[in-house]
Amino acid sequence: MKNISLLLLFLCLAYYSSGQFLTQGKITYERKTNLRQSKQTEEGNEWVKEHIKELAQFTISDFTLTFNKEASVYKFEKEQEVGGWKMDWAKVATENMVYTDFKTGTYTAAKRVFENNYLIEDSIPAFQWKIVNEMRTIAGYPCRKAVTRICDSVVIVAFYCDEIMVTGGPESFNGLPGMILGIAIPRLYTTWFATNVEALPQEVAPFKPEKKSKKASVSAMIAEVKNGTKDWGEWGDPKKIPWWLTL
Repeated sequence: MKNISLLLLFLCLAYYSSGQFLTQGKITYERKTNLRQSKQTEEGNEWVKEHIKELAQFTISDFTLTFNKEASVYKFEKEQEVGGWKMDWAKVATENMVYTDFKTGTYTAAKRVFENNYLIEDSIPAFQWKIVNEMRTIAGYPCRKAVTRICDSVVIVAFYCDEIMVTGGPESFNGLPGMILGIAIPRLYTTWFATNVEALPQEVAPFKPEKKSKKASVSAMIAEVKNGTKDWGEWGDPKKIPWWLTL
């Protein structure tokens, strides 16, 4: 009996150490935007149409998410080198930092929007997910598909893994029965997919915001930015700015 008990204990330890049912770790995500395709949709922007071939095909950035059962922190790490022009001046909330406190149901997000740094402190967003019967493997983990919307009409496609038992994900996405390892937003021509999962204990601590950050709610930030871009016409495709700010 003693030998059988030891064998069962060994098998259990081996099972959990193989990456099953994680509650803490570190995930690396690759965010990829089809820049040329996104700019081709800017109706009336003749300058962009004339210079579209000079743009980089994609912009690619790496982010990390460290997490445990109590909290997670999502941070920009680096932008990958790509050929072509990237229109860096037009970045809006593309290098966000997000600290999520699962115990209190709140989150803090730092977003750079043109010349302003915003600090958002609010309740964790509530997404209305619809889980569908479709699977794919991401970073070696089986994931199930789910769909939701933001800003009424922008479709979000997610893939979550219930073997990672934390209801989080990149940016402020959450609310599924497991960690989100993949996100696709067709109308932003952008995807976030995990490239690596480290099944090791991680220290999760809030980030330090910029000293001159403007504290605001999400709705107040969006209203202020909309007011500042109302005279842009189609330049920079301002209708997409609230979508980025909502993430």
